[in-house]
Amino acid sequence: MSLVPCRACGHSVDTSALACPQCGATDPAHKLSRQQRNAISLTIQLIIGVALLVGGGAYLWREFAPVIKAAIVKTGNS
Repeated sequence: MSLVPCRACGHSVDTSALACPQCGATDPAHKLSRQQRNAISLTIQLIIGVALLVGGGAYLWREFAPVIKAAIVKTGNS
């Protein structure tokens, strides 16, 4: 059982405590709260998702745009 100061109030809490008994802060032994960690995780996931969508769209555009343009030109000349 090791004690560390709570990140919110400085009260000594166990490292496995889910909440500070004095101020009620969640995960008092961690430097970031659970909500902050979740927000950071969500932001990283959104950035990666947008990057994959943009990269995939660019790839599809480069691969299929010439094929679609050629098909349109063929049907227009017929």
